[in-house]
Amino acid sequence: MTAFRELSVENRIKTLQNEGAINDAEATFLLKQFAESSDTTIPADVANHMIEHQIGKYTLPVGVVRGLVVNGEVRDVLVATEEPSVIAAACNGARIAAATDVGFDATTDVGYGIIARSPQYVTTAQIAFEDADGSVAARLRRIVEDKEKVAELLRIANESHPSMSKRGGGARKCRASALHGFAKLEIDVDTCDAMGANTVNTMGEAVKAQLESWLGVQALVAILTNTSRVATTAEVHIPVEALASRRLEDYERECEGKRLARRIAALSALAASDPARAATHNKGILNGIAGAALASGNDTRALESAAHAWAARSGRYLPLSKWNTETLNGKTILHGSIEIPLQIGIIGGSISSLPMAKLAIKISNYKNANDFRNTLAALGLVQNLAALRALAGPGIQAGHMALQSSNLAIAAGAKGEEIAEIAHDILQLSPAERTAEKVTQLLQKLRESSKN
Repeated sequence: MTAFRELSVENRIKTLQNEGAINDAEATFLLKQFAESSDTTIPADVANHMIEHQIGKYTLPVGVVRGLVVNGEVRDVLVATEEPSVIAAACNGARIAAATDVGFDATTDVGYGIIARSPQYVTTAQIAFEDADGSVAARLRRIVEDKEKVAELLRIANESHPSMSKRGGGARKCRASALHGFAKLEIDVDTCDAMGANTVNTMGEAVKAQLESWLGVQALVAILTNTSRVATTAEVHIPVEALASRRLEDYERECEGKRLARRIAALSALAASDPARAATHNKGILNGIAGAALASGNDTRALESAAHAWAARSGRYLPLSKWNTETLNGKTILHGSIEIPLQIGIIGGSISSLPMAKLAIKISNYKNANDFRNTLAALGLVQNLAALRALAGPGIQAGHMALQSSNLAIAAGAKGEEIAEIAHDILQLSPAERTAEKVTQLLQKLRESSKN
């Protein structure tokens, strides 16, 4: 059977169509994107009304991470990215994470693929006041201790955006706190399956007006916060032999797997000791997560800022993932886990107006926002696994350069079948020889030979 990556673009689309991930109309939509002057990704009128001063459309490749097993279900995840290695690494990590025959066991949470959980998320609005002497904070505390006033604030918030209450969400809770020179009141809002930024900002503004009336003090700001007090978790238990090359004999695979598992655990410990290493680990985790969020029309900047704030919540910047070796049923296991806040949605905003975003949600078959969060956390975990596996083995650059060679060929002006030929020639060069000038020479030589 031909590997998915070896299929033509058209045949990849047809494969998804045959698997039932997309229908005939959606397959046609994807195929039309490769036609000259296609306008299927973002219609011109939609693009013009999405942002100010719109003059063009910026296109990124969208690929599919295949075979990501989350809570016993196999997922295809659409990822938009410019980085060559992101999807390849995620697919490799997903393959390793699924490489066990013990089966999914919801009782023990040990088995086939990745186990992920998401708590109930809320989006929080902050109404902040300048407060040099602490008097505003004291008055805000008295307000939140008064059940009638809290009920009034929640009523005002929900009436400012009644559609959220109709969907079963809405403002849920108020808190007051003092900061150095400031005071704030926070309102938690259940935004259901939407990220809900605009909803929460509207509610914050409405509550701000009432607070100003009660306090006789003008608020400094009323706006959502992109931090979160909860996070999605995911974990995986991997037999160490799954880390080793499949070309090795069983005994060799176990020995090599144990060596790689130990080094992966050591790299994880290094990241926990060194914020500079932790930042790079977390960037790699976000490679796939941000790409999947972008493909689905979500706010990648909000997502990444929340992740970094979570990583630093102890006062020291730490990695979002942990890896260690364990013994399970007499076998050595690599155990990986991740904890990351994921403020995303599957409805509303640009998700509802971008054709590709709607298709990304459909292909992955997300049942609700938490289902999407679980998949994103699993994606981040396997992305990290693939990177650490490369670092523990041959190093990161070998795989990167194999994928980057196509980009070097394109940058030199290669087109069509020339790209693959020049990319192959680049890999035959030493790293020092892989310069723009040398690649241009290779392309010129190829074109001269094709004329003869």
